[in-house]
Amino acid sequence: MSDPQNAMGAERLGSYLRTKVDGASDLVVEKLHRNIGGMSRETWFADATWSGPKGKETKTFTIRLDHPEGSVIPTPLEFEFKVYAALADTDVPVARALWFEPSTEWLGRSFYVRETIEGSSAPKALFGKGQEELRRSIGRQFARLLARIHLLDWEKAGFPAFMPVPTNPEDAARLELARWRKNFEDHRIEARPVATELYSWLNRNAPQDVPRVSLVWGDVGLGNFIFRGESVVGLTDWEQAHLGDPMKDWASALYRGVDNLLPREELFAEWEKESGLKIDRDRIHYYGVFIDAQYVSISHPMIRRIVELDGKIDISLVRLGMGFPFHCQHHGLEMLGV
Repeated sequence: MSDPQNAMGAERLGSYLRTKVDGASDLVVEKLHRNIGGMSRETWFADATWSGPKGKETKTFTIRLDHPEGSVIPTPLEFEFKVYAALADTDVPVARALWFEPSTEWLGRSFYVRETIEGSSAPKALFGKGQEELRRSIGRQFARLLARIHLLDWEKAGFPAFMPVPTNPEDAARLELARWRKNFEDHRIEARPVATELYSWLNRNAPQDVPRVSLVWGDVGLGNFIFRGESVVGLTDWEQAHLGDPMKDWASALYRGVDNLLPREELFAEWEKESGLKIDRDRIHYYGVFIDAQYVSISHPMIRRIVELDGKIDISLVRLGMGFPFHCQHHGLEMLGV
């Protein structure tokens, strides 16, 4: 499925879907196209048609796969699928997860299928002339949806079955910190003293007062939610989800430009009103440094893959490996006041 026009990929996917969709023995994938955004995994859209009891039926499925070169994040693809599945019966708006396929026989890689939410995730659609009030409305909705995530009864939803559960306030940061630091150490190909210092600082300064352990979305920002008309209708990119400190989501949201929709103080006020919780700017700052360390951990191993694969690598991974680690190390030092 490396080529959006790959007829063989469409045929193989169609064969798989025919085994899953009831009464769709003649299902055909008429169009298979890749979402050009995002870098952690490949996302494809499959437009399928088949004969139903009332005539021709059509549906667009979303397909998620790791890159052929492997995953760039320390969570397996099935973990992401489980997050979507656990959220299915909650009031957090996500696409319904349908099937996880561990076998590589169909597409050459493991993958999962979810429904597709109609709408747009392109930030540029919100920033045209005359869209000021729309941006403000989307910003307010976004803050309320974050509150909904952070108030979710994650135990009832089944998240402890596949996520580590913090047992004390420091664990809210340290469990994730340990996971990302291990990923960094496992893939490091040369000395990275700046990244080492970032992780050391994060370990020394882990928040010791976290009033509430919440489901944390993890990868929050412009481009990671779907809107239709004037409404936010879906939240995407859950591969970094974990149980921890809700301030990490606010650090990510600000890192990724959500305060371009609505000034941050208004975002904070909306979230506090909806959640009954309080914003902690010191913890947001801490997690801002955390995000820099994460991005270094994600992107630096790509340099090795670029070399080992003799340049035959997805262009999005080239961008990830050649730009992000150096920017994030510099930004992290600035956050530490260096």
